[in-house]
Amino acid sequence: MAGRLRTSVLVLALLVLAAAPARAQGYNRYEAQYGEPVDASIDDLINTPTAYAGRAVRTHGMLEMSNISREVRPSLRGTFGSYILLYPVNEVQFEWEQEAKRWYGKEVEITGVFGQGQDQSTMQVYYNIVFWAYLGPPDKELPKDVKSQLVSLEELLSRPGKYDNKVVHVVGKFRGQNLYGDLPARSQRNSADWVIKDDLYAVWVNGRKPRGDGWALDPKLKRDTGKWLDVVGRPTTIAGVTYLQALQVSLGSAPKPTADAAPPPPPPEKPKLPPVVVFSLPLDGDREVPPTGRFAVQFSKDMNEESFKNHVLLRYGGRAQPGDRDFSGAKVSYDGGRRALIIDPGDVLRSGRVVELILLPGIVDVDGLPLETRPGKMVGPAAEVLRYQVSLN
Repeated sequence: MAGRLRTSVLVLALLVLAAAPARAQGYNRYEAQYGEPVDASIDDLINTPTAYAGRAVRTHGMLEMSNISREVRPSLRGTFGSYILLYPVNEVQFEWEQEAKRWYGKEVEITGVFGQGQDQSTMQVYYNIVFWAYLGPPDKELPKDVKSQLVSLEELLSRPGKYDNKVVHVVGKFRGQNLYGDLPARSQRNSADWVIKDDLYAVWVNGRKPRGDGWALDPKLKRDTGKWLDVVGRPTTIAGVTYLQALQVSLGSAPKPTADAAPPPPPPEKPKLPPVVVFSLPLDGDREVPPTGRFAVQFSKDMNEESFKNHVLLRYGGRAQPGDRDFSGAKVSYDGGRRALIIDPGDVLRSGRVVELILLPGIVDVDGLPLETRPGKMVGPAAEVLRYQVSLN
Protein backbone atom coordinates (compact mmCIF):
# COMPACT_ATOMS: atom_id res chain seq x y z
CA MET A 1 0.00 0.00 0.00
CA ALA A 2 1.34 3.40 -1.01
CA GLY A 3 2.56 5.38 1.93
CA ARG A 4 2.75 2.36 4.24
CA LEU A 5 5.71 2.96 6.56
CA ARG A 6 7.98 0.55 8.35
CA THR A 7 7.94 0.90 12.15
CA SER A 8 10.59 3.44 13.06
CA VAL A 9 12.16 5.08 16.06
CA LEU A 10 9.88 8.05 15.52
CA VAL A 11 6.65 6.07 15.20
CA LEU A 12 7.46 4.25 18.45
CA ALA A 13 8.17 7.60 20.06
CA LEU A 14 4.85 8.96 18.80
CA LEU A 15 2.96 6.05 20.35
CA VAL A 16 4.78 6.43 23.66
CA LEU A 17 4.10 10.15 23.82
CA ALA A 18 0.43 9.77 22.92
CA ALA A 19 -0.02 7.20 25.65
CA ALA A 20 1.92 9.04 28.37
CA PRO A 21 -0.25 9.97 31.35
CA ALA A 22 -0.89 13.59 32.23
CA ARG A 23 1.25 15.02 35.02
CA ALA A 24 1.13 17.99 37.32
CA GLN A 25 1.35 21.43 35.81
CA GLY A 26 4.95 22.41 35.08
CA TYR A 27 6.23 18.85 34.66
CA ASN A 28 7.57 18.33 31.13
CA ARG A 29 7.24 14.61 30.62
CA TYR A 30 8.91 14.76 27.22
CA GLU A 31 12.11 16.28 28.52
CA ALA A 32 11.98 13.94 31.51
CA GLN A 33 11.90 11.02 29.05
CA TYR A 34 14.26 12.24 26.33
CA GLY A 35 16.47 14.70 28.21
CA GLU A 36 17.06 18.40 27.79
CA PRO A 37 16.90 19.38 24.10
CA VAL A 38 20.20 19.96 22.31
CA ASP A 39 20.50 22.62 19.62
CA ALA A 40 21.20 21.23 16.15
CA SER A 41 20.68 22.48 12.62
CA ILE A 42 18.58 20.60 10.05
CA ASP A 43 21.76 19.76 8.14
CA ASP A 44 23.42 18.34 11.28
CA LEU A 45 20.43 16.12 11.96
CA ILE A 46 20.33 14.76 8.42
CA ASN A 47 24.10 14.35 8.00
CA THR A 48 24.62 12.55 11.32
CA PRO A 49 21.24 11.00 12.17
CA THR A 50 22.60 8.28 14.45
CA ALA A 51 24.03 10.92 16.79
CA TYR A 52 20.56 12.37 17.41
CA ALA A 53 18.14 9.46 16.92
CA GLY A 54 15.80 9.14 19.89
CA ARG A 55 17.08 12.36 21.49
CA ALA A 56 15.34 15.65 22.24
CA VAL A 57 16.52 18.35 19.85
CA ARG A 58 15.79 22.00 19.16
CA THR A 59 16.15 23.07 15.54
CA HIS A 60 14.83 25.62 13.10
CA GLY A 61 14.27 25.84 9.39
CA MET A 62 11.93 27.04 6.65
CA LEU A 63 8.41 25.66 7.10
CA GLU A 64 7.15 24.07 3.90
CA MET A 65 4.92 21.25 2.68
CA SER A 66 6.76 18.19 1.37
CA ASN A 67 5.70 14.83 -0.06
CA ILE A 68 8.48 12.63 1.22
CA SER A 69 7.41 8.98 1.35
CA ARG A 70 4.28 9.96 -0.62
CA GLU A 71 2.94 11.73 2.44
CA VAL A 72 2.25 15.45 2.08
CA ARG A 73 2.76 17.18 5.42
CA PRO A 74 4.49 20.13 7.08
CA SER A 75 8.28 19.88 7.07
CA LEU A 76 11.35 21.91 7.86
CA ARG A 77 13.74 22.54 4.99
CA GLY A 78 17.47 22.72 5.59
CA THR A 79 20.15 24.70 3.78
CA PHE A 80 20.60 22.20 0.96
CA GLY A 81 16.97 21.34 0.33
CA SER A 82 16.65 18.35 2.66
CA TYR A 83 13.45 17.98 4.68
CA ILE A 84 12.41 16.73 8.11
CA LEU A 85 8.76 15.77 8.58
CA LEU A 86 6.90 17.31 11.54
CA TYR A 87 4.43 15.51 13.83
CA PRO A 88 2.88 17.50 16.71
CA VAL A 89 1.91 15.72 19.93
CA ASN A 90 -1.73 15.80 20.96
CA GLU A 91 -1.37 18.70 23.39
CA VAL A 92 -0.19 21.16 20.73
CA GLN A 93 -1.74 19.70 17.60
CA PHE A 94 -4.79 21.97 17.39
CA GLU A 95 -2.90 25.20 18.06
CA TRP A 96 -0.12 24.15 15.69
CA GLU A 97 -2.50 23.42 12.82
CA GLN A 98 -4.17 26.81 13.23
CA GLU A 99 -0.99 28.86 13.53
CA ALA A 100 1.15 27.00 10.98
CA LYS A 101 -1.18 28.14 8.18
CA ARG A 102 0.34 31.63 8.49
CA TRP A 103 3.95 30.49 8.73
CA TYR A 104 4.67 28.64 5.49
CA GLY A 105 7.72 30.09 3.80
CA LYS A 106 8.99 31.46 7.12
CA GLU A 107 11.51 30.20 9.67
CA VAL A 108 10.08 28.20 12.57
CA GLU A 109 11.74 26.67 15.63
CA ILE A 110 10.77 23.14 16.68
CA THR A 111 11.55 21.20 19.89
CA GLY A 112 10.93 17.45 19.96
CA VAL A 113 12.41 13.98 19.59
CA PHE A 114 14.29 13.18 16.39
CA GLY A 115 13.92 9.90 14.52
CA GLN A 116 14.16 8.30 11.09
CA GLY A 117 12.02 5.84 9.13
CA GLN A 118 11.84 4.06 5.80
CA ASP A 119 9.08 3.82 3.21
CA GLN A 120 8.19 0.12 2.91
CA SER A 121 7.46 0.27 -0.81
CA THR A 122 10.26 2.55 -2.02
CA MET A 123 12.78 1.81 0.74
CA GLN A 124 13.41 5.57 0.89
CA VAL A 125 14.84 6.79 4.21
CA TYR A 126 13.21 9.86 5.71
CA TYR A 127 13.66 11.90 8.90
CA ASN A 128 11.09 13.33 11.27
CA ILE A 129 10.50 15.05 14.59
CA VAL A 130 7.67 14.47 17.02
CA PHE A 131 7.50 17.88 18.69
CA TRP A 132 5.90 19.31 21.80
CA ALA A 133 7.05 22.93 21.54
CA TYR A 134 7.47 25.42 18.74
CA LEU A 135 8.16 29.09 18.09
CA GLY A 136 6.80 30.94 15.11
CA PRO A 137 8.67 33.52 13.07
CA PRO A 138 9.26 36.79 14.95
CA ASP A 139 7.00 39.70 14.08
CA LYS A 140 9.04 42.66 12.88
CA GLU A 141 6.38 44.91 14.33
CA LEU A 142 2.90 44.59 15.75
CA PRO A 143 0.00 45.18 13.40
CA LYS A 144 -1.12 48.80 13.50
CA ASP A 145 -4.56 47.85 14.69
CA VAL A 146 -3.19 46.00 17.74
CA LYS A 147 -2.97 48.23 20.79
CA SER A 148 -1.21 47.20 23.98
CA GLN A 149 -1.92 48.34 27.53
CA LEU A 150 1.02 49.26 29.73
CA VAL A 151 0.76 47.14 32.87
CA SER A 152 3.24 46.66 35.70
CA LEU A 153 4.25 43.13 36.62
CA GLU A 154 2.79 43.76 40.07
CA GLU A 155 -0.62 44.56 38.56
CA LEU A 156 -0.43 41.63 36.12
CA LEU A 157 0.45 39.04 38.74
CA SER A 158 -1.63 40.40 41.62
CA ARG A 159 -4.82 39.96 39.61
CA PRO A 160 -4.34 36.64 37.76
CA GLY A 161 -6.70 36.16 34.84
CA LYS A 162 -7.78 39.79 34.53
CA TYR A 163 -5.60 40.43 31.48
CA ASP A 164 -5.78 36.95 29.92
CA ASN A 165 -5.87 37.08 26.09
CA LYS A 166 -5.47 40.86 26.10
CA VAL A 167 -2.38 42.49 24.65
CA VAL A 168 -0.28 44.02 27.42
CA HIS A 169 3.06 45.80 27.55
CA VAL A 170 5.22 44.97 30.57
CA VAL A 171 8.74 45.94 31.60
CA GLY A 172 11.02 43.61 33.50
CA LYS A 173 14.63 42.71 34.15
CA PHE A 174 15.90 39.67 32.21
CA ARG A 175 16.55 36.73 34.55
CA GLY A 176 17.38 33.98 32.04
CA GLN A 177 15.89 30.50 32.37
CA ASN A 178 14.96 31.12 36.02
CA LEU A 179 18.69 31.29 36.85
CA TYR A 180 17.98 32.93 40.21
CA GLY A 181 15.04 30.75 41.26
CA ASP A 182 12.53 33.62 41.00
CA LEU A 183 9.76 31.15 40.09
CA PRO A 184 9.08 27.53 41.10
CA ALA A 185 10.98 25.25 38.74
CA ARG A 186 7.92 23.03 38.28
CA SER A 187 5.93 25.94 36.87
CA GLN A 188 8.14 26.05 33.76
CA ARG A 189 6.20 24.65 30.81
CA ASN A 190 9.03 24.50 28.26
CA SER A 191 12.80 24.57 28.49
CA ALA A 192 12.85 27.55 26.11
CA ASP A 193 10.77 29.69 28.52
CA TRP A 194 12.57 32.55 30.24
CA VAL A 195 11.86 34.99 33.06
CA ILE A 196 11.54 38.73 33.56
CA LYS A 197 11.23 40.34 36.99
CA ASP A 198 10.47 43.72 38.53
CA ASP A 199 10.87 44.10 42.28
CA LEU A 200 9.26 40.97 43.81
CA TYR A 201 7.21 40.02 40.75
CA ALA A 202 8.41 37.57 38.08
CA VAL A 203 6.68 35.95 35.10
CA TRP A 204 7.48 33.23 32.56
CA VAL A 205 7.82 34.46 28.96
CA ASN A 206 7.41 32.21 25.93
CA GLY A 207 6.81 32.55 22.21
CA ARG A 208 9.84 34.73 21.47
CA LYS A 209 13.52 34.57 22.24
CA PRO A 210 15.20 37.46 24.07
CA ARG A 211 16.81 38.90 20.98
CA GLY A 212 16.34 41.58 18.36
CA ASP A 213 18.16 43.64 15.76
CA GLY A 214 21.76 43.99 16.94
CA TRP A 215 21.31 42.26 20.30
CA ALA A 216 20.75 38.79 21.76
CA LEU A 217 20.64 37.48 25.33
CA ASP A 218 21.46 33.91 26.32
CA PRO A 219 18.92 32.55 28.85
CA LYS A 220 21.54 30.13 30.18
CA LEU A 221 24.16 32.73 31.10
CA LYS A 222 23.99 34.84 34.25
CA ARG A 223 26.27 37.41 32.65
CA ASP A 224 23.44 38.25 30.20
CA THR A 225 20.93 38.91 32.96
CA GLY A 226 20.14 42.32 34.41
CA LYS A 227 19.08 43.97 31.13
CA TRP A 228 15.64 45.61 31.13
CA LEU A 229 13.28 44.35 28.45
CA ASP A 230 10.00 45.62 27.02
CA VAL A 231 7.69 42.69 26.30
CA VAL A 232 4.39 42.98 24.45
CA GLY A 233 2.28 39.85 24.63
CA ARG A 234 -0.83 37.99 25.72
CA PRO A 235 -1.01 36.66 29.29
CA THR A 236 -2.50 33.26 30.05
CA THR A 237 -3.24 31.97 33.54
CA ILE A 238 -2.97 28.21 34.07
CA ALA A 239 -3.47 26.63 37.49
CA GLY A 240 -2.93 30.03 39.10
CA VAL A 241 0.35 30.70 37.26
CA THR A 242 0.52 33.51 34.70
CA TYR A 243 2.49 33.00 31.48
CA LEU A 244 3.18 35.70 28.92
CA GLN A 245 3.20 34.73 25.25
CA ALA A 246 5.45 37.35 23.74
CA LEU A 247 4.53 39.05 20.49
CA GLN A 248 7.38 41.53 20.58
CA VAL A 249 10.56 41.81 22.67
CA SER A 250 12.89 44.80 22.73
CA LEU A 251 15.53 46.33 24.95
CA GLY A 252 14.10 48.79 27.44
CA SER A 253 14.87 50.71 30.58
CA ALA A 254 13.81 50.49 34.20
CA PRO A 255 10.16 51.50 34.74
CA LYS A 256 9.60 54.96 36.11
CA PRO A 257 8.01 55.14 39.57
CA THR A 258 4.36 56.14 39.59
CA ALA A 259 5.04 58.71 42.27
CA ASP A 260 8.13 60.61 43.21
CA ALA A 261 9.24 59.42 46.62
CA ALA A 262 10.67 62.02 48.93
CA PRO A 263 14.45 61.77 48.95
CA PRO A 264 15.93 60.54 52.21
CA PRO A 265 17.22 63.28 54.48
CA PRO A 266 20.93 63.97 54.03
CA PRO A 267 23.16 62.34 56.63
CA PRO A 268 24.29 64.64 59.40
CA GLU A 269 27.45 66.49 58.52
CA LYS A 270 30.51 65.03 60.16
CA PRO A 271 32.20 67.43 62.57
CA LYS A 272 35.24 69.05 61.03
CA LEU A 273 38.50 68.35 62.84
CA PRO A 274 41.22 71.00 63.18
CA PRO A 275 44.56 70.38 61.42
CA VAL A 276 47.60 69.03 63.27
CA VAL A 277 51.20 68.24 62.35
CA VAL A 278 51.43 64.56 61.40
CA PHE A 279 55.03 64.27 60.19
CA SER A 280 58.25 66.20 59.83
CA LEU A 281 61.55 65.71 58.12
CA PRO A 282 63.93 65.67 59.93
CA LEU A 283 61.88 64.08 62.68
CA ASP A 284 60.92 66.26 65.60
CA GLY A 285 63.70 65.82 68.20
CA ASP A 286 66.30 64.60 65.69
CA ARG A 287 69.85 65.20 67.14
CA GLU A 288 71.76 64.75 63.90
CA VAL A 289 70.41 67.49 61.64
CA PRO A 290 72.98 68.42 58.96
CA PRO A 291 74.14 72.08 58.99
CA THR A 292 72.93 72.53 55.41
CA GLY A 293 69.58 70.82 55.87
CA ARG A 294 66.04 72.00 55.15
CA PHE A 295 62.89 71.31 57.14
CA ALA A 296 59.56 69.89 55.95
CA VAL A 297 56.38 69.71 58.05
CA GLN A 298 53.32 67.77 56.87
CA PHE A 299 49.77 68.50 58.07
CA SER A 300 46.69 66.34 58.46
CA LYS A 301 44.55 68.59 56.27
CA ASP A 302 44.88 70.93 53.31
CA MET A 303 46.15 74.24 54.62
CA ASN A 304 45.48 77.84 53.69
CA GLU A 305 48.80 78.83 52.16
CA GLU A 306 48.32 82.52 52.84
CA SER A 307 48.01 81.90 56.58
CA PHE A 308 51.67 80.86 56.85
CA LYS A 309 52.81 84.40 56.05
CA ASN A 310 54.45 85.98 59.15
CA HIS A 311 53.41 82.97 61.24
CA VAL A 312 56.50 80.75 60.81
CA LEU A 313 59.56 81.43 62.97
CA LEU A 314 62.95 79.70 62.88
CA ARG A 315 65.42 80.43 65.72
CA TYR A 316 68.21 79.00 67.90
CA GLY A 317 67.02 77.73 71.26
CA GLY A 318 68.44 78.83 74.61
CA ARG A 319 70.63 81.83 75.24
CA ALA A 320 72.00 83.80 72.33
CA GLN A 321 75.66 83.09 71.69
CA PRO A 322 78.39 85.09 69.95
CA GLY A 323 78.16 84.57 66.21
CA ASP A 324 74.43 83.73 66.19
CA ARG A 325 72.59 85.21 63.24
CA ASP A 326 68.88 85.46 62.81
CA PHE A 327 67.20 83.61 59.96
CA SER A 328 66.03 86.69 58.13
CA GLY A 329 66.91 85.04 54.82
CA ALA A 330 64.77 81.97 55.47
CA LYS A 331 62.36 80.97 52.68
CA VAL A 332 58.97 79.36 53.40
CA SER A 333 56.86 77.58 50.75
CA TYR A 334 53.81 75.31 50.82
CA ASP A 335 53.37 72.12 48.71
CA GLY A 336 49.59 71.66 48.45
CA GLY A 337 49.84 68.23 46.84
CA ARG A 338 51.69 66.81 49.86
CA ARG A 339 50.15 69.21 52.41
CA ALA A 340 53.74 70.04 53.42
CA LEU A 341 55.40 73.26 54.57
CA ILE A 342 59.03 73.59 53.34
CA ILE A 343 61.46 75.81 55.29
CA ASP A 344 64.88 76.69 53.88
CA PRO A 345 66.96 78.40 56.63
CA GLY A 346 68.92 80.41 54.07
CA ASP A 347 72.06 79.97 56.22
CA VAL A 348 74.37 77.23 57.49
CA LEU A 349 73.19 75.96 60.83
CA ARG A 350 75.67 76.15 63.71
CA SER A 351 76.99 72.77 64.86
CA GLY A 352 75.64 71.42 68.14
CA ARG A 353 72.95 74.09 68.50
CA VAL A 354 69.23 73.44 69.07
CA VAL A 355 67.02 74.89 66.35
CA GLU A 356 63.36 75.64 67.04
CA LEU A 357 60.69 75.76 64.30
CA ILE A 358 57.75 77.69 65.75
CA LEU A 359 54.30 77.78 64.13
CA LEU A 360 52.42 80.75 65.53
CA PRO A 361 48.66 81.12 66.08
CA GLY A 362 46.88 82.30 62.92
CA ILE A 363 47.79 79.32 60.74
CA VAL A 364 44.52 77.75 59.48
CA ASP A 365 43.34 75.04 57.09
CA VAL A 366 41.18 75.59 54.00
CA ASP A 367 38.06 75.37 56.21
CA GLY A 368 39.36 78.15 58.43
CA LEU A 369 40.05 75.88 61.40
CA PRO A 370 43.20 76.88 63.36
CA LEU A 371 46.22 74.63 63.69
CA GLU A 372 46.01 72.60 66.88
CA THR A 373 48.90 71.44 69.09
CA ARG A 374 49.67 67.74 68.96
CA PRO A 375 48.31 65.81 71.98
CA GLY A 376 50.78 65.72 74.87
CA LYS A 377 52.91 68.62 73.61
CA MET A 378 53.56 71.73 75.74
CA VAL A 379 54.29 74.69 73.46
CA GLY A 380 53.20 77.74 75.45
CA PRO A 381 51.56 80.50 73.43
CA ALA A 382 52.63 78.97 70.09
CA ALA A 383 50.37 76.71 68.02
CA GLU A 384 53.14 74.15 67.51
CA VAL A 385 56.89 73.87 68.14
CA LEU A 386 59.37 71.40 66.62
CA ARG A 387 62.94 71.15 67.94
CA TYR A 388 66.09 69.79 66.28
CA GLN A 389 69.79 69.60 67.18
CA VAL A 390 72.45 70.28 64.58
CA SER A 391 75.11 67.57 64.29
CA LEU A 392 78.65 68.31 65.48
CA ASN A 393 80.26 67.11 62.25
